[in-house]
Amino acid sequence: MHYRNHLLQTIFWPLMLCLALAGCGAASSSGEAHNTPRSVTHVLSPGEQVAITATDTLKLDRVNDSRCRAGAVCVWKGYVSYSFTLLHSAGATDLVLSDSMPNGASSITINHLTFTLLDVDPATPPPVDAPLPVYRVKVKITQGALKH
Repeated sequence: MHYRNHLLQTIFWPLMLCLALAGCGAASSSGEAHNTPRSVTHVLSPGEQVAITATDTLKLDRVNDSRCRAGAVCVWKGYVSYSFTLLHSAGATDLVLSDSMPNGASSITINHLTFTLLDVDPATPPPVDAPLPVYRVKVKITQGALKH
C-alpha cells in the first residue's frame, strides 16, 4: 500500500498536472493566435491587384506624381500619391495613400483592414527629360483581430 501511495504521489499526479497544464496552455495560445492581427506586405504597380482575404482584393489604380522633376524649375515641391480600390463583398471603396500629400495619410483603416505605405519606387522624381518611370509601391496590410 505504501508503494502504491508513493507511486501516485511521485509519478501519477505530477504527470496528470503536467498534462492538464499543457492542455490549458495549448487552448489559450490557439485562442490568442486566432485573435492576433496578421500583416502581409505586397508590392504593386499600377493596374496590379492582390487578394487579401477570401472576400477582399486591393488594386493599385494609378499614381499621381506632381513632384518637381530633377533639373526643372518649379514653384512648389509637389507630391506623389497612390490611388487604390478595395474590392469587397459589399462593393468597392477608394483609398489614397501618400506620405507627402497635403491632408494625406500614409496609413488608412477600412473596416478590419489597415493599409500602410512602406516604400515607393522611384523614391525621387526622375530627370525632366526622362520617360515616366514604372512606379512600384510597397504596402503593408494588417488584418485586425477577430471579435467574438
